[in-house]
Amino acid sequence: MGRFHFWAADTAGSSYYRSTLPGISLQWLGHNVSGGMRLPHDWRDLDTLVGCRVAKPDPTQMWRYFKHETSTRLVLDLDDDYFHIDPSNQRAAEVWDRGMLGRLAANMALADVVTCCSEPLAAVLRDYATDVRVIPNGLPAQYLGRPRDYLAEGRPLSVGWTGTSSTVAELPEAVRALNRIAQYGRPGGVQVRLVGIDARQAMGLGLSGRRVGALGWVSNVDHYLQACAEWDVWVAPYRDTAFNRAKFPTKWLESSVLGIPLIASDIEPYRRVIRHGENGFLVKYEHEWGRLLKRLVDDPELRQRVGMTARGEASSSIMQALHVQWQAALTAPAEVAA
Repeated sequence: MGRFHFWAADTAGSSYYRSTLPGISLQWLGHNVSGGMRLPHDWRDLDTLVGCRVAKPDPTQMWRYFKHETSTRLVLDLDDDYFHIDPSNQRAAEVWDRGMLGRLAANMALADVVTCCSEPLAAVLRDYATDVRVIPNGLPAQYLGRPRDYLAEGRPLSVGWTGTSSTVAELPEAVRALNRIAQYGRPGGVQVRLVGIDARQAMGLGLSGRRVGALGWVSNVDHYLQACAEWDVWVAPYRDTAFNRAKFPTKWLESSVLGIPLIASDIEPYRRVIRHGENGFLVKYEHEWGRLLKRLVDDPELRQRVGMTARGEASSSIMQALHVQWQAALTAPAEVAA
């Protein structure tokens, strides 16, 4: 069995999907795995180092040391297309300047394997590395078993959105529909719940009212998923940009595992996984958000059918189905062949 370390770039959600969960899944296979933003004390004994978006100067220097002075296998993992940062995300554009991108490209060239979460992203990264492998995001199987109340008799319905301060620019196209559904005169009413931004940011987008709530940033992923599990409908608006087209459909993964019907923008990642009207809904034009939200709010049987269909397909997205792909990427070719 191998000695692996996942060298995380931060403690955000991407680290959970691309470091924490893969590490746990490899432990299930009997490997000795550690993880974190620092290297372990026994870093010289590592069989494989997985570096998550290694691009800053100091980590780059260490990456080069590993390549030239040790026999450790190097796997560089990326979960976003940093070569096509959207200009509206000014902070990210400033961070991922020419120097950062140059180091990232050089570090990918040094890696034995580059892993990423989607095929469109892999197509971009193959300009910089010869061995690029797609390993999708997954969630533990335990979330599949959580019961759901689709009929929601006598209680308010919840419509939810999740994001961050860097993805809040995606939300405006659904704001009008969310405000309207929050005022809908259904018995029990409809609540709009936002996770990842605070009330001030929500009001700045024009989302406000007695039935609109903003939880803010939730760092613990299990707490985050617990909050989302209370929703009856999930919305995932995205602009059709090069950066978004390379993303993994994480909102689809999360909503499906929880059995929540998803309405998402009709862009590349979600178009690949959603069959409109069967396991979710796709929106091409802004006015469709309101129509689909009202339809789902009014029809509990539709919520149940679509949510259960999506949940049934989510079994292929659990970590127990993905750990062998991580093992193959982290293990030397001769060992894989054996």
